[in-house]
Amino acid sequence: MAADETLTARKRRARHGHPAAVKRPAAAIGLGPGPLAAGLVAVILWGLAPVATRAAVAHLAPLPLLVLRLTVASVVMLPWAVPVFRRLRPRAAGRLLAAGILGLVGYNLPVTIGLRWLPASTAGLLLATEPVWVMLLGRVFLAERGGTRTWLGSAVALSGVAVLAGPGALAGAGGYRGLAGAGLVLAGTLAFGGYTIVLRPLSQAYGAIPATAASTVIGTLPYLAFAGTLSGPTLARLDPAVWGELAFLALGSTVAGLLLWNLAVLSGGTTRVSLLLYLEPVVSVLGAAAFLGEHLKPVTIAGGLLVMAGVVAASSSLGGGGVASQHGGADIGG
Repeated sequence: MAADETLTARKRRARHGHPAAVKRPAAAIGLGPGPLAAGLVAVILWGLAPVATRAAVAHLAPLPLLVLRLTVASVVMLPWAVPVFRRLRPRAAGRLLAAGILGLVGYNLPVTIGLRWLPASTAGLLLATEPVWVMLLGRVFLAERGGTRTWLGSAVALSGVAVLAGPGALAGAGGYRGLAGAGLVLAGTLAFGGYTIVLRPLSQAYGAIPATAASTVIGTLPYLAFAGTLSGPTLARLDPAVWGELAFLALGSTVAGLLLWNLAVLSGGTTRVSLLLYLEPVVSVLGAAAFLGEHLKPVTIAGGLLVMAGVVAASSSLGGGGVASQHGGADIGG
């Protein structure tokens, strides 16, 4: 692991299958246009995932949506997963199953349902708290320590969550449904924290991309039991735009985002490229305004700023004085 890589950056990249370790020459300074472009495109793809999900779930129920999205993504990622399955030991198999369930079911399902009732911009800001939940779970289950700045930053981020889930921010978002949507999105971020912790040893043993691909394939299997929710007449009535959103989520956000990010990290170095992750909630907010016509309230902006400030403060206090990143996948997530 690079000496200046932070704990939060490592945890956050697990969601997208980011490499566990990348060594760069000490003389390497700056970030070339190739890695920068690849990393930026990956962040844009992930940031737009809540926007595309919010748009698609208005026309297709969450369960059949996820059956389609994750089945396509798993088929594409299967070549990376097969080597893991061939080398898998019984103990690691249990861990892989737990990671798949936490990530693909525990994360994707509540977030997708929550986006039926919650604006995509608010969801994108709530998803930005994922590093905080990872740090809290790491403290509880792994006895990982954080300094005073880490916990103060976490407290600030959680105060931002309280603002975003409060009546001022959710007024006009369906009342109790908006609150339920916020709760579901936060439950998904908590499940992602568990996914990150469980997947970490597998990423170290098999590599980040293969481990993420294998967990995606395993986590998709429970959805196949609900393939019957895909009725022919319903699918036939879907507009081309909805099919485009589904293709974007399966092939763009999940598969292309994963590959582009790893290309950027391998070429440009983990720490520098990770700075781009700070743009992900910004992309979500701008995308929601541009494509869904969502209007930000001052209270939503205030809550989002608290979340971002808290995450930045908590992240930057970890590791060997390096630059931290917050985050936004399997993106497994929405």
